Amino acid sequence: MKKVVFSLGGSVIVPGQVNEKFLIKFGGLLLNFLKRDYRFVVVCGGGKICRDYINAALNLGISEKKAHILGIEVTKLNAMLLYFLLKNYAFLDFGDPRKVKMRGRKIIISAGYKPGWNTDVDAAYICKALNCDFLINISNTIGVYDKDPRKNKDAKLIEEMRWKEFLNRFGNVKVVPGLNFIFHPLAARICARNNINVFFVSSDIRNLRNLLNGKKFIGTRVH
Repeated sequence: MKKVVFSLGGSVIVPGQVNEKFLIKFGGLLLNFLKRDYRFVVVCGGGKICRDYINAALNLGISEKKAHILGIEVTKLNAMLLYFLLKNYAFLDFGDPRKVKMRGRKIIISAGYKPGWNTDVDAAYICKALNCDFLINISNTIGVYDKDPRKNKDAKLIEEMRWKEFLNRFGNVKVVPGLNFIFHPLAARICARNNINVFFVSSDIRNLRNLLNGKKFIGTRVH
């Protein structure tokens, strides 16, 4: 049995409006691989809506901790949508990601847990707790680049790198509520300490299928 954790970015679930087509295809992908003895945990991010609430809260003088709590509630909303879509195959678990257990469940849907973390951190802790085979980070970019591809047209995709290099490049990013970054620095350190393989890919379903099948894929592997 293979166990895989997805850190599913909110920018993929709700890029502007709810991405219904992606959710249907993603749900179908999960159900198809259940037949091959895979088990999944999907940790849903909040995306732009989450950041909108956090920014509004901060602008209104609400504390950073309470702003983060608002953002966590948005991630739960996204998680519940995917949970309802998957009907009897999935279970919701909003508990401590460090203590999660499969208990025979085929798909667990999770979300944000506590202020100061984001859903990447939750996914990393879940991967450690369940001794999963690997973690897949799905975002609106193809993978990890040598520089921000949104600002630099000459940015190059890095197909493979070690955690030491990743942390040297990206480990000192300032953590704020609603952090919009390829991977939370704490999540990276958790994965580095526990030898967790993380694959950074886009939301392309065919590419995800290739990755799960152990075939050539487009993206970045960090190990």
